[in-house]
Amino acid sequence: MQEQGPRQADSDVQLAAGLLRLAHTALDEATAAPTRSPAGGGKGMAALDRALGELQGMVEELAPTRPTVGVTAAAGIRTVITGMYVAEDVGRMAVLARQVGDIAWARRSKPPLAASVADPLRDIGEAALRLIDQAHASVLSPVAGPIPDASSADIEDRQSRLVRALLSVSGLDVMDAVDAAVLSRCYAECARRAASVAAHVALLRETTPQD
Repeated sequence: MQEQGPRQADSDVQLAAGLLRLAHTALDEATAAPTRSPAGGGKGMAALDRALGELQGMVEELAPTRPTVGVTAAAGIRTVITGMYVAEDVGRMAVLARQVGDIAWARRSKPPLAASVADPLRDIGEAALRLIDQAHASVLSPVAGPIPDASSADIEDRQSRLVRALLSVSGLDVMDAVDAAVLSRCYAECARRAASVAAHVALLRETTPQD
């Protein structure tokens, strides 16, 4: 088996960056759905479906369902291992973006969440999208390393504060609380998964022999 060189590593990096870009688009579409009119919301869900379809297609090409299927003796170890981890992370992000979109669509005829819940939830969503952007930039940079732990910890802290609010606010509708809790969890996990992709790409660069 030949060692994977810089050219193949660059190809793997570009693929990971493309996946993060699509994941960001999907989560952004899913997040924006509640702010649209019913007609616009339908268009937003169609855009989400397109982004998720493209994302899931790329994930399936990157890593098979079982790691041993489709792996040949000529495959580079770094490509296979990195692809497995990146595909798992981004595939999960696709599932989470779908869940966000489904909740947004189901809530289109409901009253908006109370500001005490909606404001911190929006902040978590925006922070998650920023971290995905940060992960995308990190993947594309030849000198960047993993996402700083502080960036991920900030989102986890925001989620904890939201859960505290959900447990403390009186008169909050139970289903509103459930939706907010699930959405915050989806955003926080998307952020963690994006940071994981950046970490695996950093490891790929670190272990790739130079020509």
